Amino acid sequence: MKRSAQRGFVLVAGLALLALASVALLGVGYSANLLVEKRRATDLADAASLSVASWYAQAMNYQAYANRAIAANEIMIAQSITALSWMRHAQKLSENSGQLAGLVPGLAAANQWFQQSVRLAEGVVESAARAEIPARSAYTRALLASQEAMRLALSPFATQSLVNEIVWSGDRRFFGQYLPTTDVSRYYQATRTYSGTEAQPMAQFLMSELDAFSRQRQFDQRLYLYPTHSCIPTSWDRLFGRMIRGGGTALTPDYREWEAVDTLSAHSWRRRSRWNRSCSGLGESIPLGWGSAQAGSPADYSVAGLGGASRNPTAHSLAQSSSSRVLGYLGLSPYRDLSDRSVEGRQNAQFRVPILVRLAEKDLLQSPQAAASFSGLGLNRLAGGHVWASATAQAHFVPGPGQLQDSLPSLFLPYWRANLVSSSALDQAAAALLVERSGK
Repeated sequence: MKRSAQRGFVLVAGLALLALASVALLGVGYSANLLVEKRRATDLADAASLSVASWYAQAMNYQAYANRAIAANEIMIAQSITALSWMRHAQKLSENSGQLAGLVPGLAAANQWFQQSVRLAEGVVESAARAEIPARSAYTRALLASQEAMRLALSPFATQSLVNEIVWSGDRRFFGQYLPTTDVSRYYQATRTYSGTEAQPMAQFLMSELDAFSRQRQFDQRLYLYPTHSCIPTSWDRLFGRMIRGGGTALTPDYREWEAVDTLSAHSWRRRSRWNRSCSGLGESIPLGWGSAQAGSPADYSVAGLGGASRNPTAHSLAQSSSSRVLGYLGLSPYRDLSDRSVEGRQNAQFRVPILVRLAEKDLLQSPQAAASFSGLGLNRLAGGHVWASATAQAHFVPGPGQLQDSLPSLFLPYWRANLVSSSALDQAAAALLVERSGK
């Protein structure tokens, strides 16, 4: 029986199947590698966008802390001037009371000791103020300079450098960039320096934060040792004179000086008219104590009302003529705040940072030979020849503990935070445009 010749069909089919399996295996490997790199690109985009937004939020918090430090130093200057004015007032009061103490046996020695103590305390307070106030005023200017430096460090160029650093620290094969829809430029212009009369919000904040004693030092009480003698009292209240104190600390209207005044005078009731001898109104009779202090360059005395110019005019005039001036104060320090301080502007004070990260296909395939092989097999059909990923983060104001949930953003409150958010349709369109242009 004649045998048929072997034709090798099974071998040919096996080789074809092996070739198909190899191509499928290459495709699976390529897809797996693509998936891994896509995930890495996404992680790098998340890290870059969140890092930039966190940098922005931390910079805003630094501005807020610097503003608070500026305010704290200004308040300390105000309190130093308050203490100096009060001690000068106490010194003058002790000197004037010495005349009365000399009439009472045993009080002269005690009053002399009191005068020496007050004089010593006044000297210590004045020496401390003359050393402290110029130093604190210079420090506020240093804080302002640090705010300016922080702003310069947040330029669009610096932001792109940060994106590069974050992406390249993860993988040198990738490249990142912020999208044209980002708020990088708007953030760079979001704050500005306020000085002079524009610093009114800071001045109002300082006056609201001063302690009650520094803001206003006034009282009015009956003086039983000083009976009414120049008119006929018509009530128990008008049977005795009154002791009236006036005083306070404030910035001058041009914000160039801190000034403090303290006065104390005895007042007596005056007759209503020449023909009507009943008691009608009070008038300053004896100035008992006065003191005043100013921090700043020489200027006209301007905080007249705080010292009781209308309450104790004679004592106020004496305080003004003997005021202690501390040089070295540079005026209310400029500070940085949001450029748009309107309600709408503060509500829109949030800054989005969309980041696009890409990896070239030649870097994905690692070698020219592999790239040529996959190209011949038709497996490298990447958009624009790159692996792409995008992410968006946002720096925004979050009300802190004790703050109302609808509190407006402020650079006096360090409650700025950053978090990842969904990319907007505009961000996606910008990313698609960049992908399309890269493929041309």
